[in-house]
Amino acid sequence: MFYDLNIPVTPSSGSTPSAQDQLETRKRVELLAHLGYQAVAYNNEITGKMPQNHVNPVTKLTLPGMNLKQYSRLTLVVDDISQNYGLNTNNPSIASYDILAVNPTNEKLFQAACGTFEVDIISLDMSARLPFYLKHSTVGLAVERGIYFELCYGAAIRDATARRNLISNAQSLIRVTRGKNIIISSQAMRAMELRGPYDIVNFGTLLGLNQAVAKDCLSSHCRAVAMHAETRRNTNRAVMSVAPVASLAETEQWKLGGGTPGGKRKNDNKSEPSNKKAKEQQSEPVK
Repeated sequence: MFYDLNIPVTPSSGSTPSAQDQLETRKRVELLAHLGYQAVAYNNEITGKMPQNHVNPVTKLTLPGMNLKQYSRLTLVVDDISQNYGLNTNNPSIASYDILAVNPTNEKLFQAACGTFEVDIISLDMSARLPFYLKHSTVGLAVERGIYFELCYGAAIRDATARRNLISNAQSLIRVTRGKNIIISSQAMRAMELRGPYDIVNFGTLLGLNQAVAKDCLSSHCRAVAMHAETRRNTNRAVMSVAPVASLAETEQWKLGGGTPGGKRKNDNKSEPSNKKAKEQQSEPVK
């Protein structure tokens, strides 16, 4: 199952996408389905501090005859460490998105994103020269926390300079991560910038990944991002998960109390030892 977790849908004007924006989005999504992708994420990017009354502008498309999973994604371009205070599921604006990503603009913010930010993806602008060096110790914090790094190939198709920067930066990222926790997305602004999944696998081998890992960057790694996002939204401090009672299967009804996994009541097991003891007393000879 192949994913593309970065289809930009940021409105060109206003808070809702125009008809032209929606038409262009539909063209890209239909082409992705034709190329063999089974899941996409619509990415809304915000630079700076998020407005308090922010409304999620992402509208998932109605695609008859297509078995395509659709996610909404928010990418925050952070330039101030204080913006971390709003990056949690208690913020209704954040909770309205399925996937949360950040784009840190300096080394201090990159360290904070790897170590403390409650996000699913760290997306760096690989089409430009990075303002800091990628260190294994910093990147390792994000890998341990299940956060993934994103490589976007769309800019490399649009510009030759961006292509050189992308290859250089991607090789540095692959070196410090050892190929772990990396996803590859398109960030395609137009349908003609999209490529098939196996073309991207070949591109990944050019960057230094082996073919199996490059394929994982479009499939299992992206699925892990979706699962990490679901866990982040539905758990409290990553300890307790909340689910409705109606979602429990019949074999799990014992969790509500009054029963055990074997289907017996809690007191049934307690009564067995006492009955056994009574039988032993009856069988003892009278002295």
